[in-house]
Amino acid sequence: MCRIYGRFGEPYADDTEDGVLEGVARGLLHGGPDAQSRTRDHIAALGNNRLAVQGVATGDQPFHLPGLTCVFNGEIYNHRALRAQLAAQGFPFEGDCDGDVLLPLYERYGDAFVERLEGMFAIAIVDRRGEPCLKLFTDHAGMKSLYYYVSRDGRRLCFASELQALARFPDFPDEIDPSAVDRYLGGRAVWGPGTVYRDVATLPPGGALRFAQGRLTRWATAPGTAGEEPDAPATVEEAGSALDALLRDELGRMLDADVPACVITSGGLDSSYLTALSRTFVPDLASFNIAYKGDWPADERHFAEQVARHCGTRHHQVIVDPGDFPGLVDRFVRHLDQPNNAPHSLSTYALFEAIHQAGFKVALTGDGADELFGGYARYVKAARDDSADWHRAYQDTMAVAGPAALRRLYSDDFRGELATYGGYFGDRSGDRLARAVRDGRADKLETLLRYDQTERFPYYILRRVDHLSMAHAVEARIPFLQPRVMRFAHALPSELKVHGDTVKAPVAAAARPWLPAAVVDRPKQPFTLPVTAMIRPGERLHDYIGDTLLAPTARCLPFFRREAIRELFDLQSLSPDPHAAGTLWSLLVLETWLTTRDITL
Repeated sequence: MCRIYGRFGEPYADDTEDGVLEGVARGLLHGGPDAQSRTRDHIAALGNNRLAVQGVATGDQPFHLPGLTCVFNGEIYNHRALRAQLAAQGFPFEGDCDGDVLLPLYERYGDAFVERLEGMFAIAIVDRRGEPCLKLFTDHAGMKSLYYYVSRDGRRLCFASELQALARFPDFPDEIDPSAVDRYLGGRAVWGPGTVYRDVATLPPGGALRFAQGRLTRWATAPGTAGEEPDAPATVEEAGSALDALLRDELGRMLDADVPACVITSGGLDSSYLTALSRTFVPDLASFNIAYKGDWPADERHFAEQVARHCGTRHHQVIVDPGDFPGLVDRFVRHLDQPNNAPHSLSTYALFEAIHQAGFKVALTGDGADELFGGYARYVKAARDDSADWHRAYQDTMAVAGPAALRRLYSDDFRGELATYGGYFGDRSGDRLARAVRDGRADKLETLLRYDQTERFPYYILRRVDHLSMAHAVEARIPFLQPRVMRFAHALPSELKVHGDTVKAPVAAAARPWLPAAVVDRPKQPFTLPVTAMIRPGERLHDYIGDTLLAPTARCLPFFRREAIRELFDLQSLSPDPHAAGTLWSLLVLETWLTTRDITL
């Protein structure tokens, strides 16, 4: 696992380029503290900050073959099988790093090499054979981020694993895209491939690009699809058994690391199931859970403790004091790269900090099961909703606030500006989803799931998991998002994913032999920060939000009506309300993001 960066095309001046690259590398040091290396010439510069997890004694980057240079961020879980295949074809290997297989595969299969990779990755390859070019690739699910821009004269492309490091290149186009504010509030995050900056983009899941002589070409890859398509089970029980076999096989590879690994145990079904499976591979398995000092709604610590006792893990209970939230908000937002509404970003940041302090570099998470197997009630409700405006109601469930509420919140000038972008993001996104359902080959539920997996999930969930874990030099591994598991989920008919009133039925069936019935059958409880209860008079977060958002110098005011923010704050103060609290929290994150980057609009 690493952080990568580079430029291709016209170099910076000889007396400044080393300083430029060093500055970008420093911006990524938190995610790659073990080694820093780079190579540069008049064609390209590639850099790597390493978090040594696999092949610790070797694995230095960049990787080289004649005419080829590569840096990569991520983990290739099937690297041992690929290494054996390549060795049989005559490729020599010296170390045991998973990245060793990348250039031999690329040399052998060209751009299709990504179809043979099972894992998570962002890869940069400079190919000097023939016309020199840069190629960038990201994994099938978008677990690893890669941001890039092309200089205004078209002669140079720069890229980095994180936006805050990319911004250290001297010609970074730092103009904010105003529509990104509406995209943030309409989707809880800035959905890609665009970013909060007008002329900066991110590669989408399974994305690839080629840059040469000022020409930029993008395409979609099919990573991780090598192999036979699995047969679809006929019953939920068969689906659960097949999923269990897949995950046990995946965990056997994912827990193969040269450093200690742990598991995050929230107490919910997905993480509890992975905890039980992981315990069979790691006898002295450590589990981690986070909770908040005091008595708060939706506290799952006792569920996590129950699972830890059942599985026999060394359980670590992390407790965060809400009195410390103001300082913690500033710290985690600095690592978000873009505004993200999820209140539990704060929890995620603090949890990975504790994992790092306990000496772990690898942590397994249960992310992705809900999006693959239909674990959210909103999927089911929308799939069964035959009304003409079902898509608008569905999109509102994925937003901080729907267009009607945003019309009252936005300033007159900002509403007018949004008209030039085609209107509210929520309306446009909902209409796009409705067209996908109308024109798609899959049924409505499956179309909703695929839409979420490609449009929302990578940017709302995976970005914060990646950035907030790597903020503390911890690699988050996500078993449910491995290619074979995703292919299996895509092959399952919808009626097996949501079986009667049981959502995520195959996961429940797979987990039942491993966990107590009380864990498998208890109602789903979202992992979140209880902001409705925490943003009320007498709580530190309440005063902090009021002081921040109602200050006359608040940087977000060009977008919003000050009196509307005041109304929300007064409503929350008099009668705590989930909508008011969620909106105030989202505005706090936006304001903090602007402040930490010293952006004045």
